[in-house]
Amino acid sequence: MQGHTWLGAKLFNEIESQVDKVAREVALTHHENWDGTGYPGKVFVDTGMPEETDSSTGRALRLKGEEIPISGRIVALADVYDALSCKRVYKEPWTEENVLAEIRKMRGAKFDPEVVDAFFEILPSIQAIRERFPDVEE
Repeated sequence: MQGHTWLGAKLFNEIESQVDKVAREVALTHHENWDGTGYPGKVFVDTGMPEETDSSTGRALRLKGEEIPISGRIVALADVYDALSCKRVYKEPWTEENVLAEIRKMRGAKFDPEVVDAFFEILPSIQAIRERFPDVEE
């Protein structure tokens, strides 16, 4: 499962535009956590093998804080908001109140505090878009 980060990034090895560069960053870093507990860490995109290892665990050295590109920090929050808010085959959607409480709880741990603050500033716009384009059950 954790390999989807570097495997997705590998799709953009031949960077031809700024969009390719950002897509590669997002794919690779959207599961990195602000507090350094995410994955995949500092890995070679071609192989997923560690670039640098943590001497105590032998695993790839984790990215932390501002080492994580802002694109990855933003998508990390968007990914969790979507995952919790929407129905999945394995779960029902959470209430908006519970989703927002969880995001607040993870501020400074999973998420960049400034990204969380920006999210709450634009939340009315996000909610308006969700109302206009609701999930469609198939």
